[in-house]
Parts: sequence; structure tokens; C-alpha cells
Amino acid sequence: MPPPEKTFVLKHVFKNVSEMKEGINVYSEVEEHFGVPWGIYTVRDDNKFGIFLYCSFESKEKWSIQTSRDVKLLAVNGQSKVKNANRSFGNMEGDGSNWGWSDFIEWDKMVEAYVTDDCVSVEIFVKILKMTGIKFRHFDESNKPFSDVVLKVEEKKFYVAKLTLSSQSTYFEALFLRNFEESKKSEIELKNVKAEDFQKFLELLYGESSIDESTIDGIVHLADMYDSKLAIRKCEKFLMEYSEKTLKEKLKLAYRYRLKNLKNKCMSKITTIADISSVLSHDANEMDPSVILELLQKSISLYTS
Repeated sequence: MPPPEKTFVLKHVFKNVSEMKEGINVYSEVEEHFGVPWGIYTVRDDNKFGIFLYCSFESKEKWSIQTSRDVKLLAVNGQSKVKNANRSFGNMEGDGSNWGWSDFIEWDKMVEAYVTDDCVSVEIFVKILKMTGIKFRHFDESNKPFSDVVLKVEEKKFYVAKLTLSSQSTYFEALFLRNFEESKKSEIELKNVKAEDFQKFLELLYGESSIDESTIDGIVHLADMYDSKLAIRKCEKFLMEYSEKTLKEKLKLAYRYRLKNLKNKCMSKITTIADISSVLSHDANEMDPSVILELLQKSISLYTS
């Protein structure tokens, strides 16, 4: 089963087409999707009609959003002209803030076939393939009014609510509600944690969909470290239903974090000698002893059948 897709559609009716000036961009309203502002702009240039998708997200940190998109010019009679492409938005090498076609269609053809009442409709279907460096929720000083403690991780400060974390983690419950000395502190440092992983872990606790192939390892590690049952269940569900990791990788995670359901599902998929060989590790310490025994039993059964 493929992972849940991050998709959205932008649609805008551009008015007063006859008044569009050469070389002047005309913008739609900005819409926020998955924590990022998006919009459409069109331009009349050299007797061509151009259509662009733009992203107005700004950050001093490195970020990138890989997308595929279908751009449609729509007519009242149901006719449409479609172009599609894959591009990355961001501030990393090869990224851009807008992508599209300056020559999507010749101006006269656009007016003849797609303009009604001096208006033209544009629709863009966007599928996000990968997001890097994007925060679905901010825990900086802007969140201070909704927090009662600061957690410091790798020089970064996260403003959070004690009850929110305590209700989902026995570690934070003990830290904030049972440890009298620590509970009195307004700022607590967490060690042996990566700030980027902690950001995604917090987003998950606050109800965001922050688990994907690039974040799962860091999130499941923290979910186990801080004994967050809900986060662990969500991580296990992702690994069972959506992740493209190999069976070998999944079994390692199942052993490391005691994910019984994941282990059972992986073992049910091992039905051939080739499958058995693919999950064996050179280091036996990386493997669950019960898995080794079950693989041995499967191997004997396959060889004798």
C-alpha cells in the first residue's frame, strides 16, 4: 500500500484578460497547504500566455519541496489543455521559487478557445513527493503564549505545553509532574537528541502528519526513548502499511523497538529461500533471536517440502 499522498489543487479564475499588460504578472490569492503558502500567476509575454506555480515560503534554513504537477487551462465547454512536470521548490541547489511555462499556449489561441466573459480558468494539481526542512508546526518564541516550559535541544529552544507532552509520554509525565526539582524549571535541556528529529517528534504529538520515509527513523527512536505509546503505534502503522524499507530494515527496527505487529507482518511475507537470505544479517546481534529461530524453521520446512 502506498503512503498517504500529500496532494492539493489550486484553482483560480483570472479576470479582465483583455486588460493584461505585456510582461506583467497577474497573481491568484495565496493558499496554505501542508504548512506552505502556494499560488498561481499568469503572464502575457511575446504573444504567449504563461502559467506558473509559485511557492512563497521563506526560511533562513535549508528547505526543499519536490513536486509533480498537472497544470490545466480550462474552458466552459469542458475542453482543457494540460502540461505536467516534476520540479523542486526551495533554497537548495537546483530549486526555485516558481516553475511553469512562459509559452503555455499562444495568446490568440487562448483567447479564442478558453476565454469566457473576459475570464480564464487555471487549475493546478500538485503532488508533494518529498519535503525537507519544512516545519508543520512552530515551537519557537511564537508559540510562547501557549507554552509553560522550554526544552533545549542542540542549542534550539522548543516552547511546549507540559500537559500535552505528559499526556502522551510517560517520560515527560515523570519529568514534569513527578520530578519536583525539574518541574519547577522554566527551561530543561534534553541531551543525546537531534533537534531536527525532536521537531518532527513534537509535530506528531501535536497532531501533525510528520512521519514519512525520511523522518521515520528519528521519530520512532524518540517515541521509544520517551515511551510515547501513541507515537509508537503511528510509527509501527507507517512501517507496516506505507514504508518502502526492505524486510531486513523493518525487522531490525521491529527488534530494536519491540514492534511485535511489524515483526509478525514481515515474517508472514517471508515465503522463499530467497526471502530468508534477503533478511539475514552478517551481525547476529542485530537480529531478534526469535526471528533467527523462526527463519531456521522456515528454511527447514522449505528444504524438506
